[in-house]
Amino acid sequence: MGRELPAIRFRFAEVDREAYGDGWHDFDQEKLNGLRARALMALDDELRAELGLSVVSAVASMLRGEMAGTVGVMWLALHLGGSPVKLADFNPLPMLAEMQLGDPPAEGGDQ
Repeated sequence: MGRELPAIRFRFAEVDREAYGDGWHDFDQEKLNGLRARALMALDDELRAELGLSVVSAVASMLRGEMAGTVGVMWLALHLGGSPVKLADFNPLPMLAEMQLGDPPAEGGDQ
């Protein structure tokens, strides 16, 4: 994505934790940056079909506080973490999720 993003962490609302996981979820920029072109294009296609946003625009939208971007980034974090949940089936309560934005993680630091 070119530049280092702030650390993005979230925890789903209690009612969503059984479906999407308990604990904190991190948006893994390194993992996203390490995806091959075809994998990135497939993510772009899925996000565009469901939310009208590309991967890059979903992150930018989330950082502006827009709901579609927030949902997109939450799903991307799950997807990059290995979750099989399809975006078309992803329907959390994003306004009730706890979100944390911070400085980018330091090299070799704990996340």
